[in-house]
Order: sequence, then C-alpha cells, then structure tokens
Amino acid sequence: VKQKRSGSNDGSTKSGSSSSVVPYILGDRLDKGATLLQIKGHVVRISKDKDGSRFIQQRLDYLADPAHNVASSNEELNLVFSEAMSSIEDLWYDAYGNFILQKLLDHGTEDMKAELGDRVHADVVSLSNKVYGCRVVQKALDALPKGQVAKLVSAFEGRVLPFIHDRNGNHVIQKSIIVISNFAKQAREGERCEEMASFFLESLDPIINEVIRDMEGLSRHPYGCRVVQRMVEYCIEPQKSRILDSIIAHHNLLVDDQYGNYVFQRSLSYGRVQDREAILETFLGGNNVVRMSMRKLASNVVEMMIKHGNEYERQTLVQEMLNSTCVDQRGNTLSAVVAMSMDAYANYVVKTAMDFTENSHQRDQLFGVLVSHLNELEEIPFAKHIVSRIHL
Repeated sequence: VKQKRSGSNDGSTKSGSSSSVVPYILGDRLDKGATLLQIKGHVVRISKDKDGSRFIQQRLDYLADPAHNVASSNEELNLVFSEAMSSIEDLWYDAYGNFILQKLLDHGTEDMKAELGDRVHADVVSLSNKVYGCRVVQKALDALPKGQVAKLVSAFEGRVLPFIHDRNGNHVIQKSIIVISNFAKQAREGERCEEMASFFLESLDPIINEVIRDMEGLSRHPYGCRVVQRMVEYCIEPQKSRILDSIIAHHNLLVDDQYGNYVFQRSLSYGRVQDREAILETFLGGNNVVRMSMRKLASNVVEMMIKHGNEYERQTLVQEMLNSTCVDQRGNTLSAVVAMSMDAYANYVVKTAMDFTENSHQRDQLFGVLVSHLNELEEIPFAKHIVSRIHL
C-alpha cells in the first residue's frame, strides 16, 4: 500500500523521517541516498516488498564493505537485525523477506549469527520443507560456525527420508552433505586433526545410515538420486566406501533405471577400482555389452566405463564389442560393432570407443570393421557421427 509522500515536490526527503523514504522504496523509485535508519519501524514491511528487499540487501552489502567505512554501519545493521528478529516468522517464509535473513547470516556479527542460527535450529523441520524457508537453512549451513552447523544437521536425525522425498527438503540434505563432508576433509587433510574430522563424520552419520538403509529406493527416486550423487561426490572415508558398497550391491537394478543410472555413472566417475571391476563383470558374456548399449539409459553407463575405466577395463569392453555378433531382421549374422553403429543409442558407445581406445592393434580392428561396412553405415542416420569420425 503506497503512502502519500510528504515534503517538497522535487523528490527530496526530509532527513530522519521514516515516512518520507518509505514511498520511494515501495513505489517505482528508489532514493539512492537513503539509509536504513530512515526506515526505522518499517524494516519488516519493506523487506517483504520486491524493491524494498533489494534496497535493504544492497545497503547491507555496501555497509559490509570495509572500503566504505560508513560511520552508521553498526547502528544500521543493529536496526535491521532487531526488527527482523522480532518478526522472523514473517520473513523466512516470504518470497523477498527471506533474502534479508540470508544477508544477516552473511554480514551479521558472530552474536547475531549465533542467535539467528538458534532460531533456525528450533524451526529447521518446518523451514526445510518450505520453498523459501529451505533457502534460509541452506544459507545457515554455509554461514554459521562449524560447531553450530553440526548441531543444525543433527536435527535431521530420524527425519532424513521425509526430507529427501520433499522437493524443498532434499536441497537441505544435499547442502548438509556437501558442507559437513568439506569440514571433515579440511580437518583431516588441512588441519591434520583426525579427532575433529571424526566429530564431523559422526554428525553426518545419521544421514548416511538412513540413506544406506534405503539405497535402492532412494537411488531410483527423482530427489533421492541427487542426494546419493552428492554423497558419492563429497563424502570421505570411511563413509564413502559404505555408500559405494551399497550402490554396487544394487547395481543390476540401477544401471537401466531412469534415475538410478545417474547414481551409477557417479559411482564410475568417483568410485574405486573395485567398483568398476564389479560393474565390468556384468557387461561380459552373453552379449551383455551390446544389449546394454542399445538401451537408452544403460548406454550412458557403458560410455562412462569406456571413458573412466583404466586401460585394461577399456580394452576388455572394446574387445567384447569386437568379439560379439548380432542377428539382423533378415536372420543374417552381423558384427556387433556395425549393429551398434546403426542403433539410436549404441552408436554413441561406438563413437566413444573410437575416441578413447588407445591400444593401436585394437584401434585398427575397430576402425577396420567399420570401414569395411562404410557404404552401409553412410545410409544410416544414426551412424553419421561414426562416418564423420572415419573420414577424419
């Protein structure tokens, strides 16, 4: 609601009058000379307005820059913090108000951050499931002291799965995994303090344990698969091995699943040699590598194996392709490599093999088979990338 503007008609404001500056912030104009002291008593209302929120955020950023050295910076910061905390529930669920709380977590004093962190901790369950509230929680995980972050994450114990299944809550769990794992890694590798690393790992254990208990279901869930991927990417030992062991135990169900295949691919990129060896075994024999390559989702996994496998694993897969055959619609036996080149999905696997095969003898074999069928391949739209690669 706009208020009638008082003062002169030239757009100037009366110094110290909160009512004179509010219309500029809530309307289409923004008084560039305004300070936060001029909106005393109106901080919450202005924070919930798009332009007003932007004004407060920009002012807090300006005050936080040591180069500006504004005399009133502490007074302005205290004003915003005091009024925001008095109506915090009005702000953290608001589309624009939540940004003010995030700025206070960025620029507030240590005491301010501690008080705000305690309020977030007390309401973390309801906040994490709300579209704007979850953003405040994620900022708190980034900005609060390490000990307070660990305390905040501990509040998720026993509630991890509902959070993961929630469109907003899953982002909070992902952020928790990233932040706590980085704390643990820094303590172990940077500070050489295993005791501190263990403290952070223990604070993350409740999340790890609940995910492992439902690894198959979560890996095949649109939000759950994201959480599992963050674990594979960021967790350190011994948690990482526990996660990878659980994924590999379910690999037959994940490799061709619309969400599980992404988890599987992350396991290949960030996993151990033994994980790739276990996966490799599933591709050998019975034309498995050909069958998997011709499936939309599983073909991505075969490609990842060729890209991220060691030389032995890569040679084994490519040789399996060269040794295999297929029967076409007319009942004729056809080289698997040629049949794959003509397939909508498997052609990408062949292209990847052409790009990553380093063994000269095997590379000559692969190109030899393709060149001998070049006339046929040139007539197949799906083989155009392979034909182009041959002509290079």
